[in-house]
Amino acid sequence: MSAPLINRRVLFARKQDARFVEEPVEERALREREILGKTVVSLISTGSERGGYMDYNDNMAYPQVTGYAAVLEVVDTGSAVTRVKKGDLFYASTPHALYSQVSEEEILPVPSGLAPERAVFCRFPAVSMSSIIPMTVRPTEPVLVTGLGLVGLMCSQVLQNFGYDVYAVDPVQKRRDYAKKCGILHPVAEIADVPGMAGKFGAAFDCSGDETGIYACADSLRQGGELFLVGVPWRKTTSMDGHGLLLKIFYGFLHVHSGWEWNLPRKSGPFLPDSHDHSLNKSLQWIAEGKLQVDGIALVRDPADCGEVYREIGDNVLQNEASCVLFDWRSY
Repeated sequence: MSAPLINRRVLFARKQDARFVEEPVEERALREREILGKTVVSLISTGSERGGYMDYNDNMAYPQVTGYAAVLEVVDTGSAVTRVKKGDLFYASTPHALYSQVSEEEILPVPSGLAPERAVFCRFPAVSMSSIIPMTVRPTEPVLVTGLGLVGLMCSQVLQNFGYDVYAVDPVQKRRDYAKKCGILHPVAEIADVPGMAGKFGAAFDCSGDETGIYACADSLRQGGELFLVGVPWRKTTSMDGHGLLLKIFYGFLHVHSGWEWNLPRKSGPFLPDSHDHSLNKSLQWIAEGKLQVDGIALVRDPADCGEVYREIGDNVLQNEASCVLFDWRSY
């Protein structure tokens, strides 16, 4: 009789307390279309998971499982699984855990030859694609992206792939350097560094979640422009009030949209080709084809170091070093 599998996972035990914990894998037969996978790599966005760790508004429930982007190797499958077999790699939006059980409907097989540490990035271009796909502004107009964390960096690349002239703003030099390395043509520290563009942008995507970024976007749009709030506004960061922003929206005839990634349906259907799943597939395709650059933008860490990693994220240390953190699970 084989020994039971021991799972390891990253857990927020309480506010600002990340732990690497062990627990037995649930012993049960897999459902017909279920897959047991062993995680190879999982990816942290230094913005998205920060809110759950920091609990800025004291409204989080703990303990809290975290993470939502991983590449896993198939350990076992249910009897009706057809898309993957034992030993194959697949992407899934599973948490930071050594083992996960997931439905076949919720996976993307990783193309042959694509490294798992590249494939795992496919989740993050899909975040902004939920805003880009319904946008009415066409590629004949310039667009603005504020915030070059992982989501903003991917947003900028996706927009360029669609043919837009993209101006990407971030005050952190290292982030602008990453953007340039990824092929972004106009990374700047502030919009003032692009003379003559104020009031010329057809659309703006704030990926920072910061009031200053949102105000800058509103100032930069043409009349009737579109403003997408992609970054999560986890906390108040300035003393700015909302009245000035309301004036810009009202008299600028601006269209303001939530950038919530689930604005699109999870799956495509008849007459509805666009979906979150479709965006993930397109992102994975573009990464495999080299149309989305992801190499060298992540720090690689052992998941056992999660306490230190999340502390550095909360203290704004890692944001100045890399766009994200990759947990490598291959030693477990």
